[in-house]
Amino acid sequence: MLINTCLTMGYKCNFCGSFEFFNISLFRLLGKRAYTLTCRCNNSKITIFNDNLNEFKIRTPCIGCGSNHIFTLSRNELLVKPVSVLHCPGTGIELSFIGTDEEVRKRIDRLEKEFDELIDLFGYDKYFKNTQVMFDALNKIHDIAENGNLYCECGSNEVEMLLYEDGIHLKCLRCFANVMIDASSNKDLKDILKRHQIMLTKEPNDFAQSPSKQFVRKTDDNQF
Repeated sequence: MLINTCLTMGYKCNFCGSFEFFNISLFRLLGKRAYTLTCRCNNSKITIFNDNLNEFKIRTPCIGCGSNHIFTLSRNELLVKPVSVLHCPGTGIELSFIGTDEEVRKRIDRLEKEFDELIDLFGYDKYFKNTQVMFDALNKIHDIAENGNLYCECGSNEVEMLLYEDGIHLKCLRCFANVMIDASSNKDLKDILKRHQIMLTKEPNDFAQSPSKQFVRKTDDNQF
């Protein structure tokens, strides 16, 4: 059996949000106690630790929850599996792929193709400042609502959602309490993904004066 000791890691940077690809030699990993891979934006890095000959620990910052996660992969996994996927344990977001160059790039290409097809289907790219951030933010808000953690301080669960080019406006239909959630950058997404609940309040909101373009309105009872 032919064993390829040259690996590729595809990593989603938690700062700039782009995928960065690294070519890694397994022999080089074995020769160093710690091996660092830095994103081209120079604001985040992955560190691979070689504690023993049989396994590696991979420490990566997470765009999903803002923490650093440590994953353990055995040497056999790296040698035999076509691709290993590292997920954020809290949000489930796929953070990194490591394996053969062909399989890693194929996996990431598939993800990006699915996303592009969704954009083309609805034409969302014409409206949002950052379409991927908006979609990921909507998914997180949906999960919060599904868990019963989206509510108004008045006790109502009848919430109207307005999508703007740079954010999501949630408004209570009973008392008109509201909250504006920014969703135009990877920093915004990082903040949203750390949330476990959203409460609408009657506190002053600068959103009323915002010049942002409204895209769509959605009203639902406790679900998005």
